[in-house]
Amino acid sequence: MADSAGIHGVVVPVYRLPPGPCFEEFERRMQELRQALGLVVLVDNNPQADQRLNALEAGGMRVVHQANRGGLAGGFNAGIRAAIAAGVQWITLLDQDSAVDPLALVRLQEAWQRHPGRLLLVGPAIRDLDAEPGCVQDTSGSDPYARPRLLISSGTTFCSCDWDRLGPFHTELFIDFLDHIWCFRAAARGCLLLQDQRVELAQRFGAPHPQPLCRWLGMKLYSPQRHYYGLRNLRWLCRQPEVPLDLKVKEVLKMLVKPWLWLLFEPRRPANARAICAGLTDPLPGPHP
Repeated sequence: MADSAGIHGVVVPVYRLPPGPCFEEFERRMQELRQALGLVVLVDNNPQADQRLNALEAGGMRVVHQANRGGLAGGFNAGIRAAIAAGVQWITLLDQDSAVDPLALVRLQEAWQRHPGRLLLVGPAIRDLDAEPGCVQDTSGSDPYARPRLLISSGTTFCSCDWDRLGPFHTELFIDFLDHIWCFRAAARGCLLLQDQRVELAQRFGAPHPQPLCRWLGMKLYSPQRHYYGLRNLRWLCRQPEVPLDLKVKEVLKMLVKPWLWLLFEPRRPANARAICAGLTDPLPGPHP
């Protein structure tokens, strides 16, 4: 169980989780998180309620029905509000397919002991299950924290008392780049971002790309809808003063190439073409809440 000083809650938006072994594995991971940390908030982000999630609701496991309003951003916001209402002290955000040792997540709390009184966002080291394994970093006798400019949303942990200062995720972004602007805005407000190298979170980022060149470039296969949000949200991101110039340039350069590869090497070419046109011309999201 988590440190007796406070409950550590986990917020997991759930969307179109396949039946069978996949759901059974998901249920096992959620039960392990509940037993180790104290509270798991499952956000049912399906347009139609997933009754399997209701069956999981019991002591330490809560279900919030969000119906995909605001996408992943809306799911995180709704789950965070429910976790805070339940009285948790720390909150960790997780994607439904993220794999992490629940007891290792407890270690993320140690950052607040090292930096008392600081506004913190703390995350684990990330391992892409489709990438080549890297070297294990030896943190014995040294500072285990890297200081990145950006944390992906899955695994990011913060103190519930800081939620008002951090602010919500931007629901108009829906999914892509929502963690980018959340982190950069937090940093602009004096937040220290830490990545605990002792805690590893494993996840797949999209499906492997069918084209060798695209795989070599590090691309994953996403839906035309994701391509749309990637393009539209990048246009919005480049207008935000909190985002560093070098990151804006890097992402724009990638987007000068990627749409051509989507059209050349991916299935659903007509849908991709429509997504690209809409992503480049649709009205942009409003200001960050």
